[in-house]
Amino acid sequence: MMKIVGCKSFSNRKSSDCLILPFFQQEKKAVPAFSQKKLEGFFSKPLTLGDFTAKTAEILLFYENGQKEERVLLLGLGKASEFTQEVARTTAAAACLALRNKKIKSASYLIPELALIPKKDFLRGITEGLFLSNYAFDKFKVEDQRSSLLSVVSLIGAEPKDLPFLAHDQIVAEGVHMSRDLVNDNADNITPQKLAEVAKSLEKLSSKIKVRILHKKDLQKEKMGLLLAVGQGASVDPLLIIVEYRASSPSDHTVLVGKGLTYDTGGLSLKPSTSMDTMKSDMAGAAAVLGTMRVLALLDLPLCVTGVIPATENAIGSRSYKPGDVHRSYLGKTVEVMNTDAEGRLVLADALAYSVKKLKPSRIIDIATLTGAVSIALGEEIAGLFSNEESLVKKIEEASGRTGELLWRLPLHGDYSEQLKSDIADLKNIGNGKGGSILGALFLKEFVEKIPWAHIDFGSSAWLAKPKGYYTTHATGVGVRLFVEFLESISQKK
Repeated sequence: MMKIVGCKSFSNRKSSDCLILPFFQQEKKAVPAFSQKKLEGFFSKPLTLGDFTAKTAEILLFYENGQKEERVLLLGLGKASEFTQEVARTTAAAACLALRNKKIKSASYLIPELALIPKKDFLRGITEGLFLSNYAFDKFKVEDQRSSLLSVVSLIGAEPKDLPFLAHDQIVAEGVHMSRDLVNDNADNITPQKLAEVAKSLEKLSSKIKVRILHKKDLQKEKMGLLLAVGQGASVDPLLIIVEYRASSPSDHTVLVGKGLTYDTGGLSLKPSTSMDTMKSDMAGAAAVLGTMRVLALLDLPLCVTGVIPATENAIGSRSYKPGDVHRSYLGKTVEVMNTDAEGRLVLADALAYSVKKLKPSRIIDIATLTGAVSIALGEEIAGLFSNEESLVKKIEEASGRTGELLWRLPLHGDYSEQLKSDIADLKNIGNGKGGSILGALFLKEFVEKIPWAHIDFGSSAWLAKPKGYYTTHATGVGVRLFVEFLESISQKK
């Protein structure tokens, strides 16, 4: 992991490979975001020629002789009036990626002095942007083709007392990177059993973490018919993974449920071949929960949190579950399977019902790459949020605003539940093809009873078609920072 340090003044900075100078845009011209008059010689020519106008995340890299740094990078922050913590993240990420592309290992960033937001906010944005963008997944590449990463960044104008959050943000970023690693890897490597192994490894980080694994025979004993049905065609057994973090009284208990489909062919309702190459990402919800539990273990927050992961493959085989068949859930409700590619809601239904009955939660939040329909509704950068509890929605939305992990609330329109009625069972697992994300959420709602519950459908933002900003690979790791921010707000309230 990259090292970020503070440096009190420009004159005291140590030598590095590159000096980063930030600029705001004013009337389509670049103006320094700092007050160092003696630096004008570094950048006067590009500004005079109009080669750099400081648009948000604009980069200009050039070379300088006779200074502590041989390179100077001009970084655009956009308009000062529009500068936010998220802009600080995205612009720091743009600088990081530009340096990585040149295989630069060290840099000095002269922090903005003229920003209109609190110093702590833009410093956190910068550090988060650097940590999150300094990531690559290249284990399958030959060594000389692997990505270069930054080793150290000095923040000029930030004293150590200005950076009390550094260790915290590094731990959170490591949780994000863990999530990304799991999603980016091969589905043959990241099986339900591998997810269980990763979960068990968290026990080594903290005595407050305890992991229980429900194997196939346990699932049969518990009568988790939906999870068993989805997994019955796979060559690997399904599991229910339960990660308990106990650092406070269980009187306030958050349960996080993550969909763990380690590969999804669609089952006998087979996906088109063009839709299958990304289906190793169908366990991104599980990866987000595991990344979050890792962060909790290392931050030692005074909380009671349980992560629950229904893990299986939705495979094609002679034993695959079949469209038209009826299976009984853990809750006892029967489900007519109209489409085997709507499997995520089935495994989540058993996990949610188990959580309600056995874990006595104060609230449940599930996260899942549940539908493609959410991408049609919201694009690939915004996840859908559904909930039966207004106060829970407010807290999650506040965490979303602070982290930049975007959500938009969608309705649990009760009339649509008519589409889930079956002639031969209690429920069907799909509706008429319209409002697919809402129907998926309404199906899950049947299994949470009256517990405050939120459902995050990030079939949109868990895996990007093209890396962007501080999301440097297809797998984004979305969910980890959101959950940690949400849980910390509960911790502070307590």
